Amino acid sequence: MKSRKDGYGYNERLFSSGLRSKLHFARFQWFTSEVRKRNCHTNSVLELGCFDGKLIDFLPRKPSRYIGFDANWEGGLDLAKARWGGAANFLFLQASSPDEMRLKSSDVFDIAVAMETLEHVPPNMVDGYIRKIAQHLEGYFFVTVPNEKGVVFLAKWLATRILSKDAEHYSLSELANATLGRMDLVARREHKGFDYVSLVKNIEKYFDVIDVSGHPLGFLPYSLCFGIGIVAKSRAYASSP
Repeated sequence: MKSRKDGYGYNERLFSSGLRSKLHFARFQWFTSEVRKRNCHTNSVLELGCFDGKLIDFLPRKPSRYIGFDANWEGGLDLAKARWGGAANFLFLQASSPDEMRLKSSDVFDIAVAMETLEHVPPNMVDGYIRKIAQHLEGYFFVTVPNEKGVVFLAKWLATRILSKDAEHYSLSELANATLGRMDLVARREHKGFDYVSLVKNIEKYFDVIDVSGHPLGFLPYSLCFGIGIVAKSRAYASSP
C-alpha cells in the first residue's frame, strides 16, 4: 500500500522529479486524453482512491459535484480537504471497504475514476468496489493500473532491485511465472501477482469495456507499457454515443 517512508510522503516519492514523476503523471495525461476523446460529461465525478484530489486538476473543467473515497494511508484526505475544503460540493471521505462507500441511492455520477488503486485492494474486495461503482454510474468508468506481468514486470523489478534494493520479494519460480504471465502461480500482495487481465474480466461483469490501452508510449501494444488504462461504459449508458 501507499506507505510513508522516513517521513518522505507519497507525492514527494512519486511526483517530485525525474523519470518516476513522468511515469506517474502519464496516467493523468492518459485520463485527460480519454475524457476529451470520449467527449463525455464530467459534471459529477466519483473517484475511488482519490488521495489529495489531484485528479480534479486534470478534468476539462471543475465539476459541479465531486465525491472522492480513499483509505487515507498517508493523510491524503487531509491534503485534499486543506486545498478543496472551501468547495461545499467537493467531498473527501474515508473508506477501506466497499460497504464504507456510503452513497445515497439517488447518487448518480457522469464519470467514475480509479487510478492506481485497485491493485492495492485485497482481491476479495475488488468485485465489491466495482459493483458499488456500477450502481451509481451512468457514464464512463476510467481505470489505471500498473503492468505487473511479462517483460515489463521483469524490467521494472530488476531496475528497482539494482537502483534502490527495495524490490518486492519474489522467489525464482515466481519471477519466472510473472515474466511468463502465469499470474495464478504468483502470491498476491498489492502489486505483486496483480493481473490487469483478471481485472478487465471483473469489470466486464458490470460494464461494457470499450478500450484497453497502455501509457506512456501508448503507440506500443499495451502489454509492453508500464501502465494500463481501461475505459468502460455503464450498461445503462451503453446505447449512447
